[in-house]
Amino acid sequence: MKDILRLLSYLKPYWHFQVLFIFCALGNSGCSLIWPWLRKILIDDVFIPKNAELLLPTCGFYALTAAGMYFFRFGTTYFPAKVSENGSKDIQFEAYHHLRKLGFKFYDTHQTGKVMATFTSDTPTAVQGFNLFAGDYIINGIMLVVTLGIITYINWQLCILSLLLVAVNIIIPAVLDKPLGRMGEEIQEQNALLSSKLQESIAGSRELKGLGKEFYDLKNLRQFIERLIAIGIRHGLIRQAGGGFTIILFWLAQGLIFFIGGGYVLRDAITIGELLVIIHYFGNVHAPVSQLVKLHLGIPSIMVAARRIFAFFDEHEEESQEGTPIEHIEGRVQFSDVSFEYNEAEPILQEMNFQAEPDEMVALVGPSGAGKSTLISLIPRFYDPQQGSILIDAIPTQEIQIQSLRAHIGIVFQDPYLFAESISYNIRLGAEDPEAVTHEEVVAAAKLANAHDFIMNFPEQYETKVGERGVRLSGGEQQRIAIARVLIRDPRILILDEATSSLDAESEALVQEALTRLMAGRTSFVIAHRLSTILDADKILVLKEGRLVEVGTHAELIQRGGVYHDLFQKQFTGIQAGNSVIGITEIT
Repeated sequence: MKDILRLLSYLKPYWHFQVLFIFCALGNSGCSLIWPWLRKILIDDVFIPKNAELLLPTCGFYALTAAGMYFFRFGTTYFPAKVSENGSKDIQFEAYHHLRKLGFKFYDTHQTGKVMATFTSDTPTAVQGFNLFAGDYIINGIMLVVTLGIITYINWQLCILSLLLVAVNIIIPAVLDKPLGRMGEEIQEQNALLSSKLQESIAGSRELKGLGKEFYDLKNLRQFIERLIAIGIRHGLIRQAGGGFTIILFWLAQGLIFFIGGGYVLRDAITIGELLVIIHYFGNVHAPVSQLVKLHLGIPSIMVAARRIFAFFDEHEEESQEGTPIEHIEGRVQFSDVSFEYNEAEPILQEMNFQAEPDEMVALVGPSGAGKSTLISLIPRFYDPQQGSILIDAIPTQEIQIQSLRAHIGIVFQDPYLFAESISYNIRLGAEDPEAVTHEEVVAAAKLANAHDFIMNFPEQYETKVGERGVRLSGGEQQRIAIARVLIRDPRILILDEATSSLDAESEALVQEALTRLMAGRTSFVIAHRLSTILDADKILVLKEGRLVEVGTHAELIQRGGVYHDLFQKQFTGIQAGNSVIGITEIT
């Protein structure tokens, strides 16, 4: 019930459309109640007594009622659609806004497809279902009461028969509620899983084709689809069985009314017109009861969808928007007794202590899984440490407003994400206000990133669409666009996460030259795969099993003969003359 009340709060701003819907629905119901009474008048007061004077006004009123029904039916379609579309839009927008405030832990533990299902499947199911449920429940309830009242006015005995039908129909939802609820939840879950699988399959199409396995995942997809179909068929059969049972009861009861009502006509207790009115109104009793049963059977699906939506909304916003904004920083970064773990009792970083001075280049090296990427992800507060503190210019990062903190940090990932927009758009995205960036500033950043020349070779130059994830560009070109994006940001702190590890020699040279320009005058943290790229680092941090085991320059660490020395020896062989390295050849 709590989820339904929360859902109602999103529809509340559009209550006037709901009122208009109820007005039109009542008008439509009123017209449908008038029609059989007009038929009674035509039979009892016009045709049997051959009263020609009432024929024209009765038929005219009949036509007017038909026109009114057309108008009201239009409103019963249009106004609910307005409520549903606006309510869905508001929920989806707030969900997207909430998504942006969730921390990396959420993205690490939730599949993209399941999150997408909240927007594309759960929201329409909950909003449209509840909107129709609320309005139709009121209208059909009123219709049922009014119709039973009219039947009682004509013949109370026949009304009792109608009430028995209502009582039997109330039993059906009570029996089917639980199985339909379970299946509704399973359908929503399977839809989310299927969406996730499809998203993953599309995103990995290049890899699957490269492996010659483009049809390999069809078996899994087919199993998901077949399971979804099977559940959907069972769900539909049960719902239809419930609805079909009410139809059978209707025809049986209608036959009984013809039999009993016919006796009343033969005894002149009621007229033929009144019997036809009762028969028609009995259908009006069945219609709202049948609709109420169907609405009730649809409640489990609405509840499941609403529960999934608000379970997403209740995800903890790990990144607080509170804190003090900072306009300028020098770039001094300090780790003080920092420990971090993704899962309890599984430490990733332990008691990290070091300080990076402004404009220093700090390299992070160590074997795979040592915690290098985790360490740099703590600086922009993608995660917060469980112990210790990280300080920027002696201010704990948790006391700095998070958007203000990140405005001073630029990151170039090993696999940068480019959006399926223009090159210009992807570069401007790095600025604090992308729309305020001029074309000249974009070009200047691209030139510094060694990207201008290849951009100008495209027919549309800076307006060239890069494709999904930058698929139209090579790896080196993507990296240089990412570097230009950071350059236009002009951050004081720079993070390079193995930015050249997957490039060929020519691309690496161009990217390395651009990175050298980028690091000038900035505090830089560099995760190095190739140790040749960090020989000139001011400070090298050597990590092993989540601990900082060595700190120093390249020369100091080589002379020390520890972990760094061993890593270096594994990558390089040298021909020494005296104390100088004459040549270095990288082992590949």
